[in-house]
Amino acid sequence: MTWDPSTSLGYESAKIASIAVPYLQGRGLDVGCGMNLVWPSAIGVDSKKAFGPHTAASVESEGDDLSMFADATMDYVFSSHTLEHFESEKVPAVLAEWWRVLKVGGRLVLYLPHADFYPNIGQPGANPDHKADYVPQDIINLMKSVGSWTMLEDEARNAANEYSFFQVFRKEADGAGHTFDLWQRHPRGKKRACVCRFGAIGDQIIAASILPALKKQGYHITYMTTPDAQQIVLHDPNIDEFWIQARDFVPNNQLGPFWESIKERFDHFVNLCESIEGSLLKIAGRLDHGYSDETRRRLYGKVNYLERTHDIASVPHDFAPRFYTTAEERRIAQARMANMQGPVIAWAVAGSSMHKLYPHIPAVVGWLLDKTDASIVLLGDAKEGLDIQNAIIHNVGEHRRLFGMAGQWKIREVLTFVQQADIVVGPETGVMNAVCFEPNAKVVYLSHSSRHNLTLHWRNTMALEPSRTPCYPCHRLHHDGTFCHKDEATQAALCAANVEPERLYKAIELSLLQARRRMTEAAD
Repeated sequence: MTWDPSTSLGYESAKIASIAVPYLQGRGLDVGCGMNLVWPSAIGVDSKKAFGPHTAASVESEGDDLSMFADATMDYVFSSHTLEHFESEKVPAVLAEWWRVLKVGGRLVLYLPHADFYPNIGQPGANPDHKADYVPQDIINLMKSVGSWTMLEDEARNAANEYSFFQVFRKEADGAGHTFDLWQRHPRGKKRACVCRFGAIGDQIIAASILPALKKQGYHITYMTTPDAQQIVLHDPNIDEFWIQARDFVPNNQLGPFWESIKERFDHFVNLCESIEGSLLKIAGRLDHGYSDETRRRLYGKVNYLERTHDIASVPHDFAPRFYTTAEERRIAQARMANMQGPVIAWAVAGSSMHKLYPHIPAVVGWLLDKTDASIVLLGDAKEGLDIQNAIIHNVGEHRRLFGMAGQWKIREVLTFVQQADIVVGPETGVMNAVCFEPNAKVVYLSHSSRHNLTLHWRNTMALEPSRTPCYPCHRLHHDGTFCHKDEATQAALCAANVEPERLYKAIELSLLQARRRMTEAAD
């Protein structure tokens, strides 16, 4: 589109805000922000002359003076339709000032009116405050005197209500020169697919199941997630690039328009957010959370999580959920295993919700230490996991075959170790998902999901459902005990308490027999 005074109504930064998200992570400035920040986390910088009390700026400056910010303190500087308001002879100094505050690796993100699409100075409709007209090459030439950089974006944008160009320069160490690694619509001739999955460990493992199928279909795959979740899929060979954004960077009420806006960059957009939570595990406050237990079971009890994920992605049911490790991670895990006696049981003692806390762990661990030669490794976070671990150790005492690692290992260390363990035990949580297709034995005790939901396609798995529990499976998410029935004797969730310890012990005992058989065969 070429600028049209009847339709071009300003708010220029909103037109590029979604596409710019991966470059606007960390601490940064929106220079010339006007009445609206590009995203809420940005620090607004503006003179306040044009908008007065309506400005979004928290720092008053014309934009050419950022002396209130020290050198190399910003992860990004964003500016939309601002540079053209400076006298052309002053622009090199303005760019140098913006560059000064960037860290090495920081991004300068520019969105400017394109001289081919927007009225030039002196033409009818031209902005009387514009001091210069630019095409993309003009800015590239000016940037050559600023410092070393890699250019990541250089796109003329004149579709819909745009008449601008978009450029991103990543700051490199002095002396690195000027290089180009530009975003391409079809890299190496491949179609682009984006898989968006915010969420926890298990969510990432389930999402990873569709990636080999998309790769087989010929897609270049972008994986959109949060920094913490990226750790789970960090070394997945099916992912070509990441789109990482801080949790809640895009406010929840803007996610719909955000997702719709970024689809322009992809041939296939797979949105897995709330594909299980929200869709199959109901969230309090929503209409379907209040359906009767029977209605929820009829609607959601026979829907498998992996099958639903593949259906959303429009790929075949060739399931491939996997956590990918590095050689060094495996070496460390194997060294840890070598210091343990007998078959090794890795036990995830906690999950993300209260109904995943199993009250009979101390009893079962005690029986295993008394009656078997297995070593037991307790795994969990530094909160609930560590509390449960302390309760177990208090109950059974220190033991040479009991290893309390809750809160000590990072998540990748945990997930690598459970791949090496002979048996993995736990609730329906991310640790169990991470080994669901591994050959080692799994014993999972269920709470809000049915066997069909979770473990239908898992390998070498015993799934224990609670006995005498009218509310099971509830197909609900629980962030507290408001809608979760408690067991009076243990104060745990009724579903957790009603997986009898004797039944769990026997399931683990059977898995131990299988593990010993495999160890004997390997030795022979």
